[in-house]
Amino acid sequence: MAKSGQQLRLTHKELVDHCESFIVGLAGKAPETRGTYQRSLRKFLNWFPVDSRFHFQRRDVERYRRFLVEKEHLKEASVGTYLTALRRFCQYLIDIGVLAENPASEVIGGRRPERHSRSHLTYEEVELLLDAIDASTLVGARDLALIQLMLGCALSERECRLADVGDIIRRGRPAIRVQGKGRTVKDETVPMPPIVLASIDEYLERRFAGASGVIDPEAPLFVSLSNHGLGERMQARGMREAINRRLVDSGVKRDRTRTLTAFSLRHTAGLMMVDSGASLEELMSRMRIAWRPTAQLYFRLRNRPWGPGGEQ
Repeated sequence: MAKSGQQLRLTHKELVDHCESFIVGLAGKAPETRGTYQRSLRKFLNWFPVDSRFHFQRRDVERYRRFLVEKEHLKEASVGTYLTALRRFCQYLIDIGVLAENPASEVIGGRRPERHSRSHLTYEEVELLLDAIDASTLVGARDLALIQLMLGCALSERECRLADVGDIIRRGRPAIRVQGKGRTVKDETVPMPPIVLASIDEYLERRFAGASGVIDPEAPLFVSLSNHGLGERMQARGMREAINRRLVDSGVKRDRTRTLTAFSLRHTAGLMMVDSGASLEELMSRMRIAWRPTAQLYFRLRNRPWGPGGEQ
């Protein structure tokens, strides 16, 4: 094991072996998370023998960062992803006793955005959107329940797509179990406002009208109602198309073709939480946000402090 401040010299084969063990250790992570780390570290593995002098010092990581920016011409978000993967890999080397300090811990990746790239809805636009949906039809009831869930619980498309009928908790305070980003199980619970539960119940009542027997709790909450894939779990593309259609039909889309999207509903939910007096910690918990600066963007947009000292 390299001592603090000492260089760590690994052969390319040793590095590859450690990387493979690191990826194997991510078996409990979501497939997309493992895939992101694997793709990101592959670039590092390819660059390592070309550089030929990476000894796990901070200056080496900074050199790798310059390579990503100046030679690969990657955007800041991508640079951040590659450096995050390297940072997690270095932590793994520390955990197994190969490395003493993480050389990537203080090397900044991509600059975090100072504002969201998506538009949000005003309260008037939220009302227009909801009022424009005819819930007397099954498609309308489904779309209304989906949009209410994203606005009222700040669920993402992915969380809505993975939701099952049995994930809804009705005893006590209504809530829904969700499988957050990077998770493989539904280990988080999000409070559900009564109006959202009422909308979901109306949709489910229409959907299962005339059905005999007990409804399977593992049945997908949102299903496709098109001829192609009828009754199957609604996919992300289908959700985006359904929500976009509602945004257009209600007249709130206007000229915001690229910036007003399905994600805008979750974005709007975050702003409504700030307006209702939620603290930074509450917002992070209810929106499943792990990175504080991301949550702080909602407070900045409303020009409101997020801490006891009035930080902005």
